[in-house]
Amino acid sequence: MNTPIPVIHYGLGPIGQAIGRTVAEEPRLVSVGAVDIDPHLQHHKLHEICDAELPELPIVGSLADVKAPEGAVVLQATVSRLSQARDQLMEAIARGYNVVSTCEELVWPWDDQPDLARELDEAARKGGVTLLGVGVNPGMVMDTLPALVARITSGVDAVYVARYVDVLERRIPLQEKMGLTKDPAWVQERLDRGQIGHVGLGASLQMLAAGLGWSLDVISIESEPIVATETLESGLGFIEPGLCKGIRQKAIGYIAGVPRITLELIMEAGVAGGGRDETIIDGDQALHMHLTGVHGDKATAALIVNQALHVQQMPPGLQTMLSAPLLPRRGQE
Repeated sequence: MNTPIPVIHYGLGPIGQAIGRTVAEEPRLVSVGAVDIDPHLQHHKLHEICDAELPELPIVGSLADVKAPEGAVVLQATVSRLSQARDQLMEAIARGYNVVSTCEELVWPWDDQPDLARELDEAARKGGVTLLGVGVNPGMVMDTLPALVARITSGVDAVYVARYVDVLERRIPLQEKMGLTKDPAWVQERLDRGQIGHVGLGASLQMLAAGLGWSLDVISIESEPIVATETLESGLGFIEPGLCKGIRQKAIGYIAGVPRITLELIMEAGVAGGGRDETIIDGDQALHMHLTGVHGDKATAALIVNQALHVQQMPPGLQTMLSAPLLPRRGQE
């Protein structure tokens, strides 16, 4: 068996802990460091926080306090905004580490943040390391997967993707981001400011367009609260009728005035019909894909670990899931 790939856990919130538990099940990875800025977590060891069979590593407050070989892979699960992740990424590059990150805006930053994307790409190329943003959404079900399915057609006219998420099955911080139990007007105001709600629907739209070889002329993104009509119980307390039970977001990409890509994301408490993903591709064939059972947190952790196994073989620079290798998580033992 080959020498395990050293990995550094950077961020040990709910997603970071899920990543840790997934790493514990993968013999081709070995944990060599753990970082989180939360001083309360720094009183514990990695295996304790993740409740998994991992090395008894201390959780430190800075990547500078980790001793790991060059080429190690940082599993970053800290922030959603690329501007906030930038310094962490640049430090990892400077230390010769590859990075696989859950940062939503890192999944496809080339259109909205070209200068920052270029800075990271050039630094990574110069340092001989690879940066890769991954996730279920953005990063897979609403962009990479439809782009992959579209390869079995010889012509695509339009793509529609809808993702329905029951947030009652997800972590409390996500329920907070969806405005559960809040007044709808309060939620709408913060949606308009970009303070709450899902981050990355626009990135999915642009990434899918790139995967289809399309250049969008206009992008429209709208977000609104979903109002409860009956009492529901959530991790944040009871949601009474008239209060917010989730958020609906819609992104449309136009070419020559014609809507070519439509993405709808419905994240609410007790979503009707259950959690699911729907993709419809219109063109020379009429394709309809229905996917159930994708748990966002577990699937994100799996994606991080799967890509950590192969990121060292990818070209240096800022890469995306469109350029990631289609390889299985486990090889032959």
